[in-house]
Amino acid sequence: MKKILKPLLLCCLAIVIIAGCKKNEFSDVGDGTVEAKEHTFNRATKIFDLGSELKSNIAAAEGVKFVYAYLQRSDKPDSLIHVTDNKGVISPTYELVIPITAFPVNNMSTVKGVKVLVKQGSNSSLEGFVPIVYFDPALPQFSTFPTSINADLNGNPTAIVGTIKSAYGIKQVDILDDYQTENTYVLANSITGIANVKEYALNYAYNYRKAAQHIKVRAIDIYDQVNELIIDMPVDVSIFKPTFKSFPSSIATTATSVVGQITSITGLKKVDIYDDRNGTYQLLGTVNNLNGVKTYSYNGAYSFAMRAEHVKIIAVDTEDLQSELIIPINVTYLSKLYRDVTMTAQTAGTATIFFDSNGTTGGNCELNASELTMAFLFYGTGNGPTFYAPTNTTNVASNFRCNGASWVLSRPAAEFRATRFRVLLSSVAAEKSIYDDFANGNLDDLAFRLNGLTISSSGPRYDANSTSASLFNTNTGSNLIAVKIPDIGNPNASKFAIIHVKEVMVGTPVGNSTIKFDIYIQK
Repeated sequence: MKKILKPLLLCCLAIVIIAGCKKNEFSDVGDGTVEAKEHTFNRATKIFDLGSELKSNIAAAEGVKFVYAYLQRSDKPDSLIHVTDNKGVISPTYELVIPITAFPVNNMSTVKGVKVLVKQGSNSSLEGFVPIVYFDPALPQFSTFPTSINADLNGNPTAIVGTIKSAYGIKQVDILDDYQTENTYVLANSITGIANVKEYALNYAYNYRKAAQHIKVRAIDIYDQVNELIIDMPVDVSIFKPTFKSFPSSIATTATSVVGQITSITGLKKVDIYDDRNGTYQLLGTVNNLNGVKTYSYNGAYSFAMRAEHVKIIAVDTEDLQSELIIPINVTYLSKLYRDVTMTAQTAGTATIFFDSNGTTGGNCELNASELTMAFLFYGTGNGPTFYAPTNTTNVASNFRCNGASWVLSRPAAEFRATRFRVLLSSVAAEKSIYDDFANGNLDDLAFRLNGLTISSSGPRYDANSTSASLFNTNTGSNLIAVKIPDIGNPNASKFAIIHVKEVMVGTPVGNSTIKFDIYIQK
């Protein structure tokens, strides 16, 4: 009997031990529930169907201490979007509220829901899941609209007819046209009070507005989603705009006025005159208060300035429609001016090369292809930012990197263009006249001004406090640099240039430095 009881006692003891281990293994899982009410996220409104918050009621036997909420998407790792610290008031019920601002509203197309982890007062845990459905409503759709209509130009209404459909309801339709400027649309009328119908038959009586060439129909649904349709209106709008007559085909640099006749079927409001002396058209004068005159003899005062190549006249009628006339100036310049050229040193590397052929720049990744055509480079030395002659790059080439790879010269640097520089100083009598020409806007004949100078530096450097024939800065009197650039493929011929240094930013490291300048290049 004792032999039978002893094995039975051992078996019972083993069962108790196993049961005890299993209980301890799950002792951190508490009792409770996390409400799993489904929310729908609307892509158009960027909120939930139940409002601008995701909510879930939590019941925990041991009380809610902390709540962690993780957004789950099918194509991305879980991301923590909300943490609640409730340890100050540990209660058996708790309403979890996550504001819409916690969600990546522009990246929710693969959303599955929010995983909720609850830490109870006894440090036991509770897990739940709040499902989210992604709703992507379709835009309103157009049908049976014409691609083009013939507008009535005599004041009678032109019918715009078609059907607009939306599965969710249409709340507004706008009619726009481009009567002021082509492809710039201005509201003509809004049709409201549509009562969110799912199909709307548009039959709009459009009154043509002068010079319009297109109609835009804009449909807005209940979610404020917008879809648009453009209808062409083939109209010769020139008949509505001011017309120029008897203006010269070109003007001389000695001209003191621009004369011609301007007519308008509506009447004129004003006339402006511009020229491009500063690289873009700038207003020089205005004739106002024309009071709707339909034929006007224009006589606009004009005084030529260096670098101007065209005069522009803009006539504006009483309905703000405008026409422009561009008149070339009879002038031939001996140099070409490129304005506001920006270069970067080797570390930034996006604009380290200058091309004199067209005034453009190139970056480190274009160095090999540009070895024979580049005029000069910009490089940050240990002593400061420096213009570099291409022939002077042998020892620094490896510091110009493209995607981490150093520039390796494909040919000896001696075959590159041997550009040379000289910093001009207003304290030097022979160079002051160049500064005078620059200040008076008369800098053009570079050969006349530079031909007698020795231009020999292969690397002029920026120095904010010192100047010499090879040290420049942005101060007047030391911010012009004479340049001699050999022709491509012919080192025995060259052209002159003058750099006007406008801005220098010394970077950290110096390879991140930038420079902005204007450059005059001999034609």
